[in-house]
Amino acid sequence: MEGEDPIAKLWVHAMRVELDAVVTRFEAQLKQHVAVTSSARRDELTALEAQHASDLERATAAEARAAELTRKLSERDAELARMKALHDEAAAEIATLHDELDAARTALAARDAEAEAMRGSLRELGTKVESLDAQFASERAFVAALTGSAGTLLFDVAQLALGQSLEATPACYGAIKARKADALLAAVVRERGRTVTRHALTATEREALARAAESAGCALIEVSAGTRFASASMEKVATRSEPADEDHVLECLMPGLRLAESQGAVVHPKVVVATA
Repeated sequence: MEGEDPIAKLWVHAMRVELDAVVTRFEAQLKQHVAVTSSARRDELTALEAQHASDLERATAAEARAAELTRKLSERDAELARMKALHDEAAAEIATLHDELDAARTALAARDAEAEAMRGSLRELGTKVESLDAQFASERAFVAALTGSAGTLLFDVAQLALGQSLEATPACYGAIKARKADALLAAVVRERGRTVTRHALTATEREALARAAESAGCALIEVSAGTRFASASMEKVATRSEPADEDHVLECLMPGLRLAESQGAVVHPKVVVATA
C-alpha cells in the first residue's frame, strides 16, 4: 500500500475527533435527557404512589364506613324486626282487648238493662212503701208517742190493752190499725185511770198521752182547778177538805178523751173535788 496522504490522515483524524465530539455531545444530551426523563418519571411515580396511597386510604376509610353502615343497617334491621314483632304482638293484644271490650260492653248493656229493671222494681216498691207509710203514718206516730213513756204504768197498760209488745214494727202498726188507735187509746186512758189515785200520772205520761191523742185524732179533756164539778162530764174519784168552794175541782188526776171532731167525751176526766 502506498504511503498515506498526510492531509487525508489529518482529515480523517479531524473527522474522528469531530465524530467523537458529536458522539460525546450526543451521549451527554442523551444522559441529560434520560436523567431529566427519569427524574420526571420518578416525580410522576412518586405522585402516582402518593395518589395511590391517598386513594387506598380513602378506599380503606370507605370500606370501614361501609362496614360501619352495614353494621348499623344490620342493627336497624334487627331493631325493625323486633319492633315489627312487638307491633304484631301489640296488634294481637289490641284485637283481644277489642274483643274483651265488646264483650264487656255487651255485658254492661245487659247489666244496665237489669239495673233499669231493678230500678223500675225499686221505684214500684218505693211507691208501695210510701203508700204503706202513708197508710200507717198515724200508727207510727202513735207508737212513737207511747214508747216515749217506756218504763211507766201508762206504757205497761198500753201493751196490755194492745195484747202485744208496743214497738216500731209492721206487725205492731198492723195490730193498732186493726184495733183502731182511738179505741185503743180510750182503753188505755180507762185502764190507767183506775190506778191514778194510787199512782199519780207523771209529766212523762201526760206528754205521751197528749202526743198519742194527737196522732189518733183525739183530744184530751183537762179540767182546770176551780171548775164546778159536773157529774155529766167528770168522774169524781176523790174528795178533799180544803179552804175552797164546795163541789169545785181541786185537781184533775186523769184527763178525759174525746174524738177531735166529736163534742162528747169518750172517757170522762177523773178529778178531786173539794168538800165542806
